[in-house]
Amino acid sequence: MHHAGAGDMTTSTSGLASTMQANLLVLPSRYANDFRDLCLRNPVPCPLLEVLPVKHYNSRLASHSDIDVRSDIPAYNVYENGRLRETVTDVKKEWTDDHVGFLIGCSYSFETALKNNGLAPRSMTQNIAVPMFETNIPLNPAGVFTGGFYVVSMRSYKRKDISKVREITRAFQKQHGEPIAWGWDGAERIGVKDKVHKGESDFGDSLLVPEDEEPVFWGCGVTPQVAVKNSNIEGVVLSHKPG
Repeated sequence: MHHAGAGDMTTSTSGLASTMQANLLVLPSRYANDFRDLCLRNPVPCPLLEVLPVKHYNSRLASHSDIDVRSDIPAYNVYENGRLRETVTDVKKEWTDDHVGFLIGCSYSFETALKNNGLAPRSMTQNIAVPMFETNIPLNPAGVFTGGFYVVSMRSYKRKDISKVREITRAFQKQHGEPIAWGWDGAERIGVKDKVHKGESDFGDSLLVPEDEEPVFWGCGVTPQVAVKNSNIEGVVLSHKPG
């Protein structure tokens, strides 16, 4: 996991870690078991990397032993009773002794491998956040977390390159693995075609797909964040800011 102060990162964290990046979600402890089950039942969009017990603010995955996940991430979303309250750069005040942290795999982890094979996504080369979309694919429910749907990240490629892109990303099983859909027919099946065609997005930045390329979609670690938001659970929930 990349370690950096909040001032070290700009629009997107894509490409900053050569091995692994992670998404963060922090919940009141009474929801921890249900959330862990949600991840285990939905390993493609929610690949669980590590659980941070109460009063633990460091990660065994971090590149530095002195990392503090309450302040060393560029930006955090703070939810209260299921609603986004604010976006901040430090959550030490909000992260109480009753909170449990979860690190979820991130697709940015495989972008360096794509780049090394001459297949860097345009969002990476333009230093913007990858477009993300909420789909019509239902999550397997767990406890209080019901009614959730997959979120996907989107990168576009020429049709002839998609098989190579699938092969490269397939190896990153803890970072969502290979795409779950591709092409305009795939975009339609998962319910995001219109937004992609218009260059819109639900999270991250927006990008138009060039005429000679097609959209490719991966499971996305923002999925748990949306599942938590839609569950109407009580209390303060913390997360990284998507992108």
